[in-house]
Amino acid sequence: MASGITFYRSRKRLSQAALAEALGVDGGTMSRIEAGAMIPTAEQVDRLSELLGCPPPYLFSKHILAEVADRARSEATS
Repeated sequence: MASGITFYRSRKRLSQAALAEALGVDGGTMSRIEAGAMIPTAEQVDRLSELLGCPPPYLFSKHILAEVADRARSEATS
């Protein structure tokens, strides 16, 4: 699902470990985000977009972006 991350990470010539460090997560978390097995936070989506130099829709499927937006709204109202 999140193969856009892999594509843009490769274009930037970043290893998954280097991207994880820049994002402030461990390698396992980065692997799960990249594979679409873990939904990132809104802040992580913004940071990935900055690090990889492309808009969030290029990194994730619409399903994942909808989940991130729903989670952010829930957190804002609690």
